[in-house]
Amino acid sequence: MKLVSDHLFTFDSTAGPAVTHERCSAEDIGLKESWFRDAIFESPELVIGPCRAAGLTEDEWYPWRKEFQTEVGPIDVLLVSSQGRVAVVETKLASNPELRRRVLAQVLDYLAHLPAEFGDSMPKVPDDENGEPVADVDDIREAVSQGDVLVIIASDEVDPRVAKLSRTLLSDHLVKQWDLALVDLALYRPREGAPGKCFIVPNVRNLVQSEPRQVVRVIVQGESPSARVEVERVSVDEVTPERQRWDEKQFFENLGAGGAPQGVRDLATKLRELASRFPESVTLAWGTGRNGSMVLKRHGGGLIEVYGSGKVRFRPSKFGRALGEEGGREYRNGLDQIVPGAMRMGYPRVSASEAATAAPALFELVRKALEEVERTS
Repeated sequence: MKLVSDHLFTFDSTAGPAVTHERCSAEDIGLKESWFRDAIFESPELVIGPCRAAGLTEDEWYPWRKEFQTEVGPIDVLLVSSQGRVAVVETKLASNPELRRRVLAQVLDYLAHLPAEFGDSMPKVPDDENGEPVADVDDIREAVSQGDVLVIIASDEVDPRVAKLSRTLLSDHLVKQWDLALVDLALYRPREGAPGKCFIVPNVRNLVQSEPRQVVRVIVQGESPSARVEVERVSVDEVTPERQRWDEKQFFENLGAGGAPQGVRDLATKLRELASRFPESVTLAWGTGRNGSMVLKRHGGGLIEVYGSGKVRFRPSKFGRALGEEGGREYRNGLDQIVPGAMRMGYPRVSASEAATAAPALFELVRKALEEVERTS
């Protein structure tokens, strides 16, 4: 993948672009690896944002642990997603000679030991503002047991040889469902004599995505020199369960068979039909958790999430992006009237039974909000 430019440009309405910042290393401005570790923990979007842009995730991610101790050493940063997926983040500076080979060996060790670590004593899942876990513990354990881990190696400048080596070490030797992202946290400082702050421009330098692999089982029958050898192809599912990548058909089939109340099933169907009315701006995203989820988004901002279990959730921080500031406030006020208890939570959630009762009012609120913003825009 192409690197970002060595320069940043600024401009305004009266003057054309001018170079104001130049690319630099962490060493140039006195930053240590611990600074990157702490920055990623405080702002996961530094590394998750590029991964989302690359199509590796659509989930919301939360800081979980720094320096998480395992049998083979500490993981710099653990993140967890709303769908129960775990991200292992390792930070290395470009000036660190261990960046190429040792960091990849560390990653392999962590992937091998993480299921046992979580089986013995999983760290407490982060809570939202209302004290509710941001992800389901069973979803986390299931994802980790399947090797469904997002691995991120972050550096101020990733050595391009790391990408080649990572494909050799990881792609050719594992059948788990991990994804690996090499993220450049490109640093820029003001040009000599120019005032201003330093900038970070995160970008994915390279990635390795999991894919189904064929595995061959060799069966030897008998002990004589004429023993018969049979070669049998084994599907990936027999080796390790593949992460459930939900799509529309699978989600609605599971919604009907998974015990979701009829009111929630009707809500999901109506939301799907509503989304089809605005194909240029409204999309549906499908989660990767145990029961799947359907998220209705406008311009990337989620308005409502319907889960295969029947529960419904909301992310108020996304309302403004979807509907504009005023529209987002009105939508939030409507939810305060329909599900007031849930909206007092940091990550509002509505139980399946309550969602079934509130489903007609929730649909009308979403419909009116979308129709109004589409009309005015």
